[in-house]
Amino acid sequence: MYCKNCGENLNENQDFCPICGVYKGNGNRYCDDCGSEISENAAFCANCGKNLKQPQTDGERVAEAGIPENVLSSVQPRNIVTAIILSIVTCGIYGIYWFIVLTDEINRLTGKEKDISGVLAFVLTLVTCGIYGYVWAYQMGQKVDRLTNSKDGNNPIIYLIVMLVGLGIVDYVLIQDAINKTVENR
Repeated sequence: MYCKNCGENLNENQDFCPICGVYKGNGNRYCDDCGSEISENAAFCANCGKNLKQPQTDGERVAEAGIPENVLSSVQPRNIVTAIILSIVTCGIYGIYWFIVLTDEINRLTGKEKDISGVLAFVLTLVTCGIYGYVWAYQMGQKVDRLTNSKDGNNPIIYLIVMLVGLGIVDYVLIQDAINKTVENR
């Protein structure tokens, strides 16, 4: 695999390019299969012939992400409307549970089980009077990008802005939607 931004050869375990710092899979200047430079509007790599414009289905993105079946089967899709209603009716208690479970599930689906757990993320958010929540939102955006093989890499910024304006539950909805699509399209 090669960095699509600078053409550097990447290790499969690297999330970011060590040369240019771009998230793995982002960029459009180099072919990620062979590392050859590609022209701006090329539909195929001139060197290896990879289709550069073919849209992927959700199922193809899940297969490309290499999520093991046992991990996919351990994550159950959650009804978003029900989760929102439960969060409101329980005065936020279900929202705390949802925050913790979302964090743990996205860590499992992206192979980042050793990252900060949902409980620890919640405690850090409490202890820092919400400041860690902004870090959490940005990191979750990166993980959703990885989970969905997003090519634009805008999710971290979007999730951070949504959290900054005080609409953290919208982040929960976006994250849950990505998880649901991943699990349902296995």
